[in-house]
Amino acid sequence: MQPGPARPGPHVVVVRRKWFGSTLVALCGALVVSGGVVLAFGLDNYGGYGFVVSGAIFIATGIAQLARPFMLFDPAASELRLVNLPGFRDRVLGAPAGERLYFDGRSVMRVLPDGSHVPAPTWPARRADLARVIALLPHRTH
Repeated sequence: MQPGPARPGPHVVVVRRKWFGSTLVALCGALVVSGGVVLAFGLDNYGGYGFVVSGAIFIATGIAQLARPFMLFDPAASELRLVNLPGFRDRVLGAPAGERLYFDGRSVMRVLPDGSHVPAPTWPARRADLARVIALLPHRTH
């Protein structure tokens, strides 16, 4: 599993995350930071510093989820790359992993080398972006 390209090519479809979960993580981080500030500076409790640091990590995670794509789909290579949030190890699905991708009417499916059919994780993806990927995949009905 190689890291993805810094900038996807013009034929690569970028799928972003839904905004609600990322925003919720950042807002909860802001709430934890504000509680830590009250503990550390308002009540002179040294334990509040841990809340400030952990809340800042939550805020950074929420912002990173909004800034980075969830997945990249390269129709030429039939590659679906799930982008890792820290960015050092992406998960590659599709032809480079010896799999076939298709849409079965409900979800994006993977046909593994042993012949089993497994759904690809797409629940955090924005629907409009995912629809562009589905339009490029072969459709199969049972």
